Amino acid sequence: MNLPARIAIEALRAGVPNREAVRLLGTEQTAIEQGFEQALQRAWADGARPGTGLGIAGDFGTGKSHLLGCLAEIALTQGFVVSRVVVSKETPLSDPARLYQAALREAALPDRNDDPMTAALAELRRQPARLSDLQAAVSAPGSGFAPVFGALLFLLGRPATPAERVRRFEKFLAGGRLAQADLRQALKEAGAAKMFELRAVPGVELARQLALFAPLLFRAAGFAGWCLLLDEAELIGRYTPLQRALAYAELARWLGLDATARVPGLVAVYAITDDFRAAVIEARGDAEKLPERLRLKGRTAQAALAQAGIRHISAAPRRLLPPGDTDLATCHGRLRELYTSAHDWPAPPAPLATRTAAGTMRQYIKSWITYWDVLRLEGSVAQIVAGTLGMDYAENADFSPVPGAEEDSA
Repeated sequence: MNLPARIAIEALRAGVPNREAVRLLGTEQTAIEQGFEQALQRAWADGARPGTGLGIAGDFGTGKSHLLGCLAEIALTQGFVVSRVVVSKETPLSDPARLYQAALREAALPDRNDDPMTAALAELRRQPARLSDLQAAVSAPGSGFAPVFGALLFLLGRPATPAERVRRFEKFLAGGRLAQADLRQALKEAGAAKMFELRAVPGVELARQLALFAPLLFRAAGFAGWCLLLDEAELIGRYTPLQRALAYAELARWLGLDATARVPGLVAVYAITDDFRAAVIEARGDAEKLPERLRLKGRTAQAALAQAGIRHISAAPRRLLPPGDTDLATCHGRLRELYTSAHDWPAPPAPLATRTAAGTMRQYIKSWITYWDVLRLEGSVAQIVAGTLGMDYAENADFSPVPGAEEDSA
């Protein structure tokens, strides 16, 4: 039994393809791949330009998660740090701090299995000139960074900084907490007590500065930048109105749709169901109601971002092409080889179901695996029945908690 192949088959059976399955099956969505590669090339383009983020739309089971996996592999091969985050109750898109923390937890490096902050800071400490340049950049007037970033880099540049303190700095840069007293004490011990005018930074603002800092840190450490892949963005349809408005705004910020909110060095991609525009944005009047809701609360910048996010979901996502006969035949052949290797059993050709407009790649893949399972274990031919699941967009307050944000009535 080939263990990696077996794990890949089990992942495909569950509908959540792993890296092995992604590598072996690949994707036929070449136009989206090309657009993504162009976005990676423009990651550090002039900051005055809008961002390079992409949207992917498709029905349930059409392969959005698989395609995000393929894009992750492309970004890794080009030297990017890659974060794949599933929007969920635990990682609401409307909460920049929790999303950033999730992104750093899920981050993968292109050349090693290591924590991204640990690896980046270790590399920088081996290259003092790069660390010094980064410190100068974030400490410059108008950089947009609070003094805490320059202070951390200053201390990291000192060989005498204890390893335990370095680990606390790593956790902070990944979205954790850092006691001001500890930082002040470290600066005092380094003879730099008055070098940095430390001040408290509100949580949301700190999360946004961390997101701006991370790509700069990764590039200084020798990586190409940062790639953020957001799966199941349609879950924001379950948010209550104010939180949905904030989620649209945060999506626009991650995508860099407003040049003033762009994160240089970051390429963001989101996957969403293709009926979201009709079922949520149009059915609930989000384009008219939600930006105005933010404006009435005095959040004019967020209102503009929310409008941009709504426009992007309504018009810009790249729709996944349905699999053609050639695509199905190619996928079947690759999957058959994978199944044979996984079970040391010569999988015969499975019936190629008649392609229909409603048929999804997930249905075809799971039907072939089921066909081979029954034939291998029972010696009989299974009759496969496929159905379609709809997305539940019903609002649920439990899906959109944001500390300190008051919800108002629709």
